[in-house]
Amino acid sequence: MARPLLGALLLARLATAQDIDIKRIENPGVVLYKTSGPLPEARLGDDFPGSFPARFLRQAWGLEGPHSPEGAALVNATGVCTSSEITDEFFGQAMLERAKAMFDDRGLRHELDAFLQSGVSNTHSPTPRRMYWVGIDILPNQSLALHSHPNVEFVYVAAGVMHEWRCPKCPVKRKYIPEEIKTNGKTIEKYWGPDLHKVNAKARGMFRHDAYNAGDMFINAIGDVHQSYTEEEGVKLLVMWGDGNADVPLEQLPRHSDFLNVGAAKAWD
Repeated sequence: MARPLLGALLLARLATAQDIDIKRIENPGVVLYKTSGPLPEARLGDDFPGSFPARFLRQAWGLEGPHSPEGAALVNATGVCTSSEITDEFFGQAMLERAKAMFDDRGLRHELDAFLQSGVSNTHSPTPRRMYWVGIDILPNQSLALHSHPNVEFVYVAAGVMHEWRCPKCPVKRKYIPEEIKTNGKTIEKYWGPDLHKVNAKARGMFRHDAYNAGDMFINAIGDVHQSYTEEEGVKLLVMWGDGNADVPLEQLPRHSDFLNVGAAKAWD
């Protein structure tokens, strides 16, 4: 009688592990793991994000967020759990607490709070952004375009290393109105980043290089400008985002920006 019971338990665990509707999409240099739709346009509950991040990592990539050394370090650093048993819910809570602290450090907590209170980001823009969970697997030796963010974003590095050229002194664009363009036989809404052609990319402090390892988190505030890229390790990211970003047009790139990579990888249209 033990074997049927064991089989039933295994099936129950498998069903639980596959409870998120995730669509795998292969793009040039990037594999996306997209959820079925955005978060509700409503105040997020006090239990947000709950167990979702841990379950997503497990289902998309077979990675253990809360039970990995990196995940445990994140939970312990934020102080959300004082017991030895780190649950999926504690891991999700730690992600949000770390994001709050990072927005606090920049004096931009109001941007994150506006999202948590409404379920959308950039509520003062003509087109506030619906928000989604996504897994982004950037393959080795790939680079995204230089882009800005029409919405807040917080990111957990699940595996590998993400490199970036970040521009803390670039002009901040806060209002984004999409342009309808045709590509690959379909019409999409395209967001564009700021015009940076007057920016001297080699001016002191204009751009800096950052690298984030497994277990690290980073954020993007509304209007942040950076270029993400990978080296031989590649990177897997769990991201709360607005389903795409706003590329800086090639003709509006900063002056003396030849150190930037050719952005051939595509995580959004």
